[in-house]
Amino acid sequence: MVLQILLIISIILQIVAAAIAVRLMMRTKYNFSWILFTVALTAMVAIRCAEYAQVVWDREFNVPQYFFVWMGVLTSLCFAVGIFYVQKIFNWIDRINHQQRISEKRILNTVLRTEEKERLRFSKELHDGLGPLLSSAKMSLSALDRTGMGEDKKELLDNTNYVIEEAIRSLREISNNLSPHILNDFGLGRGVANFINKLPAKGDIRIDYDTNLRGERFDTDVEVILYRVICELINNSIKHSGGSGITLSLWYRDEVLGLDYSDNGRGFNHAAMADVGMGLSNISSRISSLKGTCHIRSGKGSGMTAEIRINLKDYDGRKGSK
Repeated sequence: MVLQILLIISIILQIVAAAIAVRLMMRTKYNFSWILFTVALTAMVAIRCAEYAQVVWDREFNVPQYFFVWMGVLTSLCFAVGIFYVQKIFNWIDRINHQQRISEKRILNTVLRTEEKERLRFSKELHDGLGPLLSSAKMSLSALDRTGMGEDKKELLDNTNYVIEEAIRSLREISNNLSPHILNDFGLGRGVANFINKLPAKGDIRIDYDTNLRGERFDTDVEVILYRVICELINNSIKHSGGSGITLSLWYRDEVLGLDYSDNGRGFNHAAMADVGMGLSNISSRISSLKGTCHIRSGKGSGMTAEIRINLKDYDGRKGSK
């Protein structure tokens, strides 16, 4: 009785599996493999049915031995050839995934380039458009004759002149933040140093910056992306770490551009990584777009470290002069 129940369950399961294989024929490439699996499972159902009949009717139902032999051979061949085609399906899926990753990197690169172009355009419009107007207004105020003015009018004139000077200074800072001129003109090493020196408020945090970059220039995408990443790491440490020191080493040797970054702050757990600044996963994506590697480690009370490596031999842009 137990054997009969097990045979019935086996027949049902193989029929269900055959039905699933039929559905998969319409959903995947190389559907010939699913046809083979369907045939093999159907043959197995036939074998189980013959075995069930022999168990139930015993001697009254005699299945020829060659039936089991041929069905077994058919099942083995179908499964063997089907497995070969399944391997082709996985290879096809790998190619699709590889093409998708390439497409995602191209989209990310396009987004980053478009973003930097817009930043540069806004920066030039502010610097070349609004800047001269404010400078002209300041010159006009400076040219006013103060003779005969009352103290209240002189104070008003001085306040207006001060406001215009502050507006010009803020305009320069905004323009520089949108598209850092030092980076564009003198390269990554000077650009990072200029950013650190012009930080409005470092609080009690000390930044130790070391680099062997002197006049080397790299592809625009490499310089801009790495500059943005460094700025974001520093801003995150200042705003969120609560530490007293940042160590930053930017170096270039043997066609590899590297960054070693650390702070001695409170650290964070990996579950909260996405909530820090632009998101550390976003930083990793930006470095990945340059075919680089980014390893960020942190823990509660142990600060944060980041190791970034960009092999310029692997990157399409390579090193170049500007």
